[in-house]
Amino acid sequence: MAQAVRSKAKLILSVPCCHHDLNAKFKDADAPPAWSAAFRHGILRERTADIVTDAFRVAALRIFGYRTEAIEFISPEHTARNLMIRAVYTGQTDTAAEYEAMKAYWGVEPAIEKRLRPLGHFRGDVSSL
Repeated sequence: MAQAVRSKAKLILSVPCCHHDLNAKFKDADAPPAWSAAFRHGILRERTADIVTDAFRVAALRIFGYRTEAIEFISPEHTARNLMIRAVYTGQTDTAAEYEAMKAYWGVEPAIEKRLRPLGHFRGDVSSL
């Protein structure tokens, strides 16, 4: 996805994988108090990490001017991981406020940010929007 943004792709269709980054961070850190009960169970922590990872991804795409949708593209009876992120470049950017609030709540730095940071727009840097 980061390469698509760097290339200024007009359309992104992504079936994201690589959710392990936040799962590992969640495993090694204290959960936000409201999530402690869920984080005691590996499968619940893992599924939460999947959802939070993809929420960061769609928020990041919106910051860079994409209209985004997260959609189910395969029946859940075939696979639990059946999310597709569809993004169309509109040029209408979103502020980084929502993204930064999620980062503060979860206490993480998502992998998508590391890959997109050279382009700006993070940590309140919205001057180039």
